[in-house]
Amino acid sequence: MNPSLRRRLIVWLSLSILAACAAAVALSSWLAYEEANELQDTQLEQVAAAIAREPLAQSNANFTPRNGEDAETHFVIRPLGSGPHSPNPRIDLALPETLRPGLQTLEQSGVRWRATVRENAAGQRFAVAQRMTVRDEVARDTALYTLLPLLILIPVLLIIVTVVLNRAFASLADLSAEVDRLDESQLAPVDDRGVPQEVLPLLQAFNRLMRRLAVAIEQQRRFISDAAHELRTPVAILTVQAENVAHLELPAPATERLTTLRQGLRRMASLIEQLLDFARVQGSPGPKVHTVALDELVRTAIEASLPLAHDKGIDLGCVRMEAATIRGDRVQAYALIRNAVDNAVRYTPGGGAVDVSLSVEGGAACLVVEDTGPGIPAEDVERVFEPFVRILGTGEAGSGLGLAIARSASQALGGRIELGARRDHRAGLRFSYRQALA
Repeated sequence: MNPSLRRRLIVWLSLSILAACAAAVALSSWLAYEEANELQDTQLEQVAAAIAREPLAQSNANFTPRNGEDAETHFVIRPLGSGPHSPNPRIDLALPETLRPGLQTLEQSGVRWRATVRENAAGQRFAVAQRMTVRDEVARDTALYTLLPLLILIPVLLIIVTVVLNRAFASLADLSAEVDRLDESQLAPVDDRGVPQEVLPLLQAFNRLMRRLAVAIEQQRRFISDAAHELRTPVAILTVQAENVAHLELPAPATERLTTLRQGLRRMASLIEQLLDFARVQGSPGPKVHTVALDELVRTAIEASLPLAHDKGIDLGCVRMEAATIRGDRVQAYALIRNAVDNAVRYTPGGGAVDVSLSVEGGAACLVVEDTGPGIPAEDVERVFEPFVRILGTGEAGSGLGLAIARSASQALGGRIELGARRDHRAGLRFSYRQALA
C-alpha cells in the first residue's frame, strides 16, 4: 500500500500541535497558578496593612462571618499568643508569639494556612491568615479559566489543519483527473497554470514525457502510413495480374492455387487499407470539425461491405435509419462506421445476418450494428480494442485492426463505443456507438 502524503502531513502536524499545546497548557497553568498565589499573598499583605493602622481591639479580631457567608473563604485575624476565638474548628487558629514577621505557611490541627504577621501602631503583633485549601481552589480556578481558550483552540487548530491540507491536495486530485482524461489521441501537455510550486517540476517532467511520446507515436504513424502506401502499388499490380491469369484456361490444381492467391491478395489489400485508416485516425494533429450527416455515411459503409456480404451469403441490411447530424471529422466518422460494419460482416459465418440501425435517442445519435457471429467473451471485450488482437476460434483470419480503428476514431470524435450481447439474446455481438447531436 502506497503511503499517503496528505495523511502523513495531517498526522504529524496534528501531533506537533498537540505537543505544542500540551507544553503551552502546562506552562500556562503553572504560571496562572503561581500568579494567583502571588495575588492572594498581596491581598493578605494589604489586609494586614489596613488592620495595622488601628488598635487591634477595633480590628474585629474575634471574626464572625455574616449569615449566608462561608466562613472558610474569609480571612482570619488573630493576635499572637491568643487562644481559640471561634466555635468552628475549620476557621479556629491559635498562634504563638514566636512567629517571625512576614508571609509564611503554617499547619495546625492538620489544616494548612497561609499567614502574614504584622505589628500595629500600638505595638501589638497579629496575623492575618487564610486556609490553603481556599487559596489552592482559587488558584486552580484561575488556571482553569486561563486554559479554557487553549483547550478550545486545540480542536479548532486540528480542524483548520485538516481542511487546509485537504483543500491544498484537492488541486492534485483535479490535476490527476485532468491527466486521466488524456488518451493516446490527445497527448497535449497538461496546463500548468495554478499548479502548486511543489508539484510544478513533476508536471513539467510529465509534459516533457508527453512531448517525447507524441513524437514517437507520430513517427510510428508515419512509418505505418508510408509502409502501407509503398505496399499498395505492388499489391494492386499483383491483383490485376492475378485477375488476368484467372481468365486463362488452367488445370484444376492451378485454378485452385490461383483462387487461394487471389483471396490472399484481397486480404492483403484490405489490411493495407486498414493500416492507412489506422494511421489517419491516430495521427490527426488537428481533426477538421464539420457537421457530419451520419445517415449518409452509414449508407456508404453498407454499400462498401455488400460485395463481401454477398460472397459469404450474409444478409446485410439497415433495419432503422433516422437522420442524425454530429460535429466532428468526416474521415474519422466514416472510418468508425466502415470498420464497425466490415468487422461484423467478416466475423459472421456464411448464411448469417448483420443488422445496422441509426436512431436519435435523448439528444444523441446512436449507431447499432448487430451480427450473428461468435461474439466476444466478456473477459476479452477491452482487449479486442488493441491493435492486431484477434480472438481465437472465430474462424476468420482478420487483421485485428477494425475495432482498434473504431476506438481511436470514437475518442477523437468524443463519442462512446460499447460491445455486448444482442438484445434478443441470440448468439452474436452488438456494437453500439453514441455521440451527442450537433
